[in-house]
Amino acid sequence: MQGELRRLGPRARLWRSAAAAALVGALVWTSSYGSDDHFPLGPMTQFAFSVDNDGGEIHSHWLEADTADGRHVKLSMDAVGSGLKRAEVEGQMDRLLEDPSLLQGIADGQRRLHPERPALTKIYIVKSIRTLRKGKVVSTRQFTRVTWTVR
Repeated sequence: MQGELRRLGPRARLWRSAAAAALVGALVWTSSYGSDDHFPLGPMTQFAFSVDNDGGEIHSHWLEADTADGRHVKLSMDAVGSGLKRAEVEGQMDRLLEDPSLLQGIADGQRRLHPERPALTKIYIVKSIRTLRKGKVVSTRQFTRVTWTVR
């Protein structure tokens, strides 16, 4: 019977209402107490901040590496040579800083995906802090936070 409208029964309405309430509850909880790990329900906090134009600081991390052919290179965090995307690496930055052995996975992935490239021998997590005055960068500090020797 095409075109005929049927009303949902009480059980179907109850089930759908409960599912909608659970989703709204999860959104409220993760927005209030969640982190990026709760994506897609959690707040995307890496995009939800502002920096004071006078005295504020911009913190950024990136990866650098030594290669088997003796070069020191900055790894592109849009691919990191291992198939990871920038947001994935940034989202795991606290874990990488706590457990640098996780950087081995980046080296392994780079080797697997790009066997023609020189192997990575050491990976560095580098941090930059730029200080603003009147919206302009007035100073930059840069330092290595973690070093991992590739196995």
